[in-house]
Amino acid sequence: MSDLKAEGRAEHLRRVRERESVILSPLGGAGIDARAMAVLRPAEADRRRLVSEALRAPSRAKAIVWLHKAADRLGNAVASEVACRRGCDACCHLDVLVSQAEAELIGRAIDRKPVAAPAGAVPVGRDLDQPPDVAVRHYGSPCPFLQSGACSIYRDRPLMCRLNASFDSDALLCQIVPGATISVPYVDASIEKAIYHAKVAAGGLVADLRDWFPAGKQEERKHGH
Repeated sequence: MSDLKAEGRAEHLRRVRERESVILSPLGGAGIDARAMAVLRPAEADRRRLVSEALRAPSRAKAIVWLHKAADRLGNAVASEVACRRGCDACCHLDVLVSQAEAELIGRAIDRKPVAAPAGAVPVGRDLDQPPDVAVRHYGSPCPFLQSGACSIYRDRPLMCRLNASFDSDALLCQIVPGATISVPYVDASIEKAIYHAKVAAGGLVADLRDWFPAGKQEERKHGH
């Protein structure tokens, strides 16, 4: 994440607002929609098949596996049109909601148990129109798995990380500016998110990834090492 010096904040925000005025204009929005449609349409059948498998999955863990595949298909489809590039870690400083079932799946993959009672955890109801009211706790703070500007658990990263991508030309709008609200043209992943809520998170707990796996806490390995 870029460190904005005090003297550079005003200039950065000027550029941000200028970019926003373009992407939020009718012409700019139409251009983003056209680019999105061009790359998403060929992947539509695969996405629907994969999310359908998630819906039919017999367990939360298996549903997560199918949703990860759907998210990866989406990511591959938009890769040529999004701002996300290796070395950009802006989104690694955002809150990342993870269900208990997914935290346990990640824990098994990385040989580390998530904590039993994560700070800030909230229960998730089954009504899609009432998402969990989760406080923003870590905005601007690096993910504990961010190492040297890259994700150290990339293969096993959460669904929300896989779905986070911007249809902008670069990461200008992704940069964290404390106290500023910035519009980012994120890829529409509402289908995958809705199924995650209904099939994986509902009836359980969600918390930020950092709270499932706190930095600085001695890691508890599966085998007691």
